[in-house]
Amino acid sequence: MTPLTVTKFDRTEEELQYFWIYCIIVAGKNSDWASRTTGKLFRRKPQGMLPFEFLRNEGHGLHNTLIANRVGQYKRITEAIQQSYDIDLATCTIEDLEKIYGVGPKTARFFILHSRRDSECAVLDTHILRYLRDKKLSIKIPKVTPQNRSTYEQLSDLVISFIKMDFPNLSLAEADLLIWSNYSGRFNNDIKFAEDIFNKN
Repeated sequence: MTPLTVTKFDRTEEELQYFWIYCIIVAGKNSDWASRTTGKLFRRKPQGMLPFEFLRNEGHGLHNTLIANRVGQYKRITEAIQQSYDIDLATCTIEDLEKIYGVGPKTARFFILHSRRDSECAVLDTHILRYLRDKKLSIKIPKVTPQNRSTYEQLSDLVISFIKMDFPNLSLAEADLLIWSNYSGRFNNDIKFAEDIFNKN
């Protein structure tokens, strides 16, 4: 998985678990680094074994496995993964994910948006917030993801309405990636991705 291929609506149980662990690891980190690091965690996983099962049964313990792979934020990531073992990632809600230690509104919605078709939610990362600030609205748009639920939902509704106007032929997930690619400086380096998106819009 690469940062520009995170959207997939027919993931298997194994793929959902991989993607959720990536979502936990990538919070506050570089997306390319998080993708490589997630892959490294499972380089010894036997074929046919689910990622959660592998991590649950790691002989050295999950915490030590994360340290060995230099994942960082060990307490948050260890507890978040352990609290995820019994969650059904195919049917869980945003609220279910937000109950997990260290999982905020952005991480929960990122997972849902890019794994559920027709999801109506917004990932308020720094790039989406810059997109919103460029609208020159009368309300103040924060530079970092708001943690207050009411503020998050208000801005989320605003983002969704603008995305639907600016990108009428794209899904919210596709528009999210396009905005991220543009504001992160990846757009010019990902010509194939840009061409595919513009052909749809």
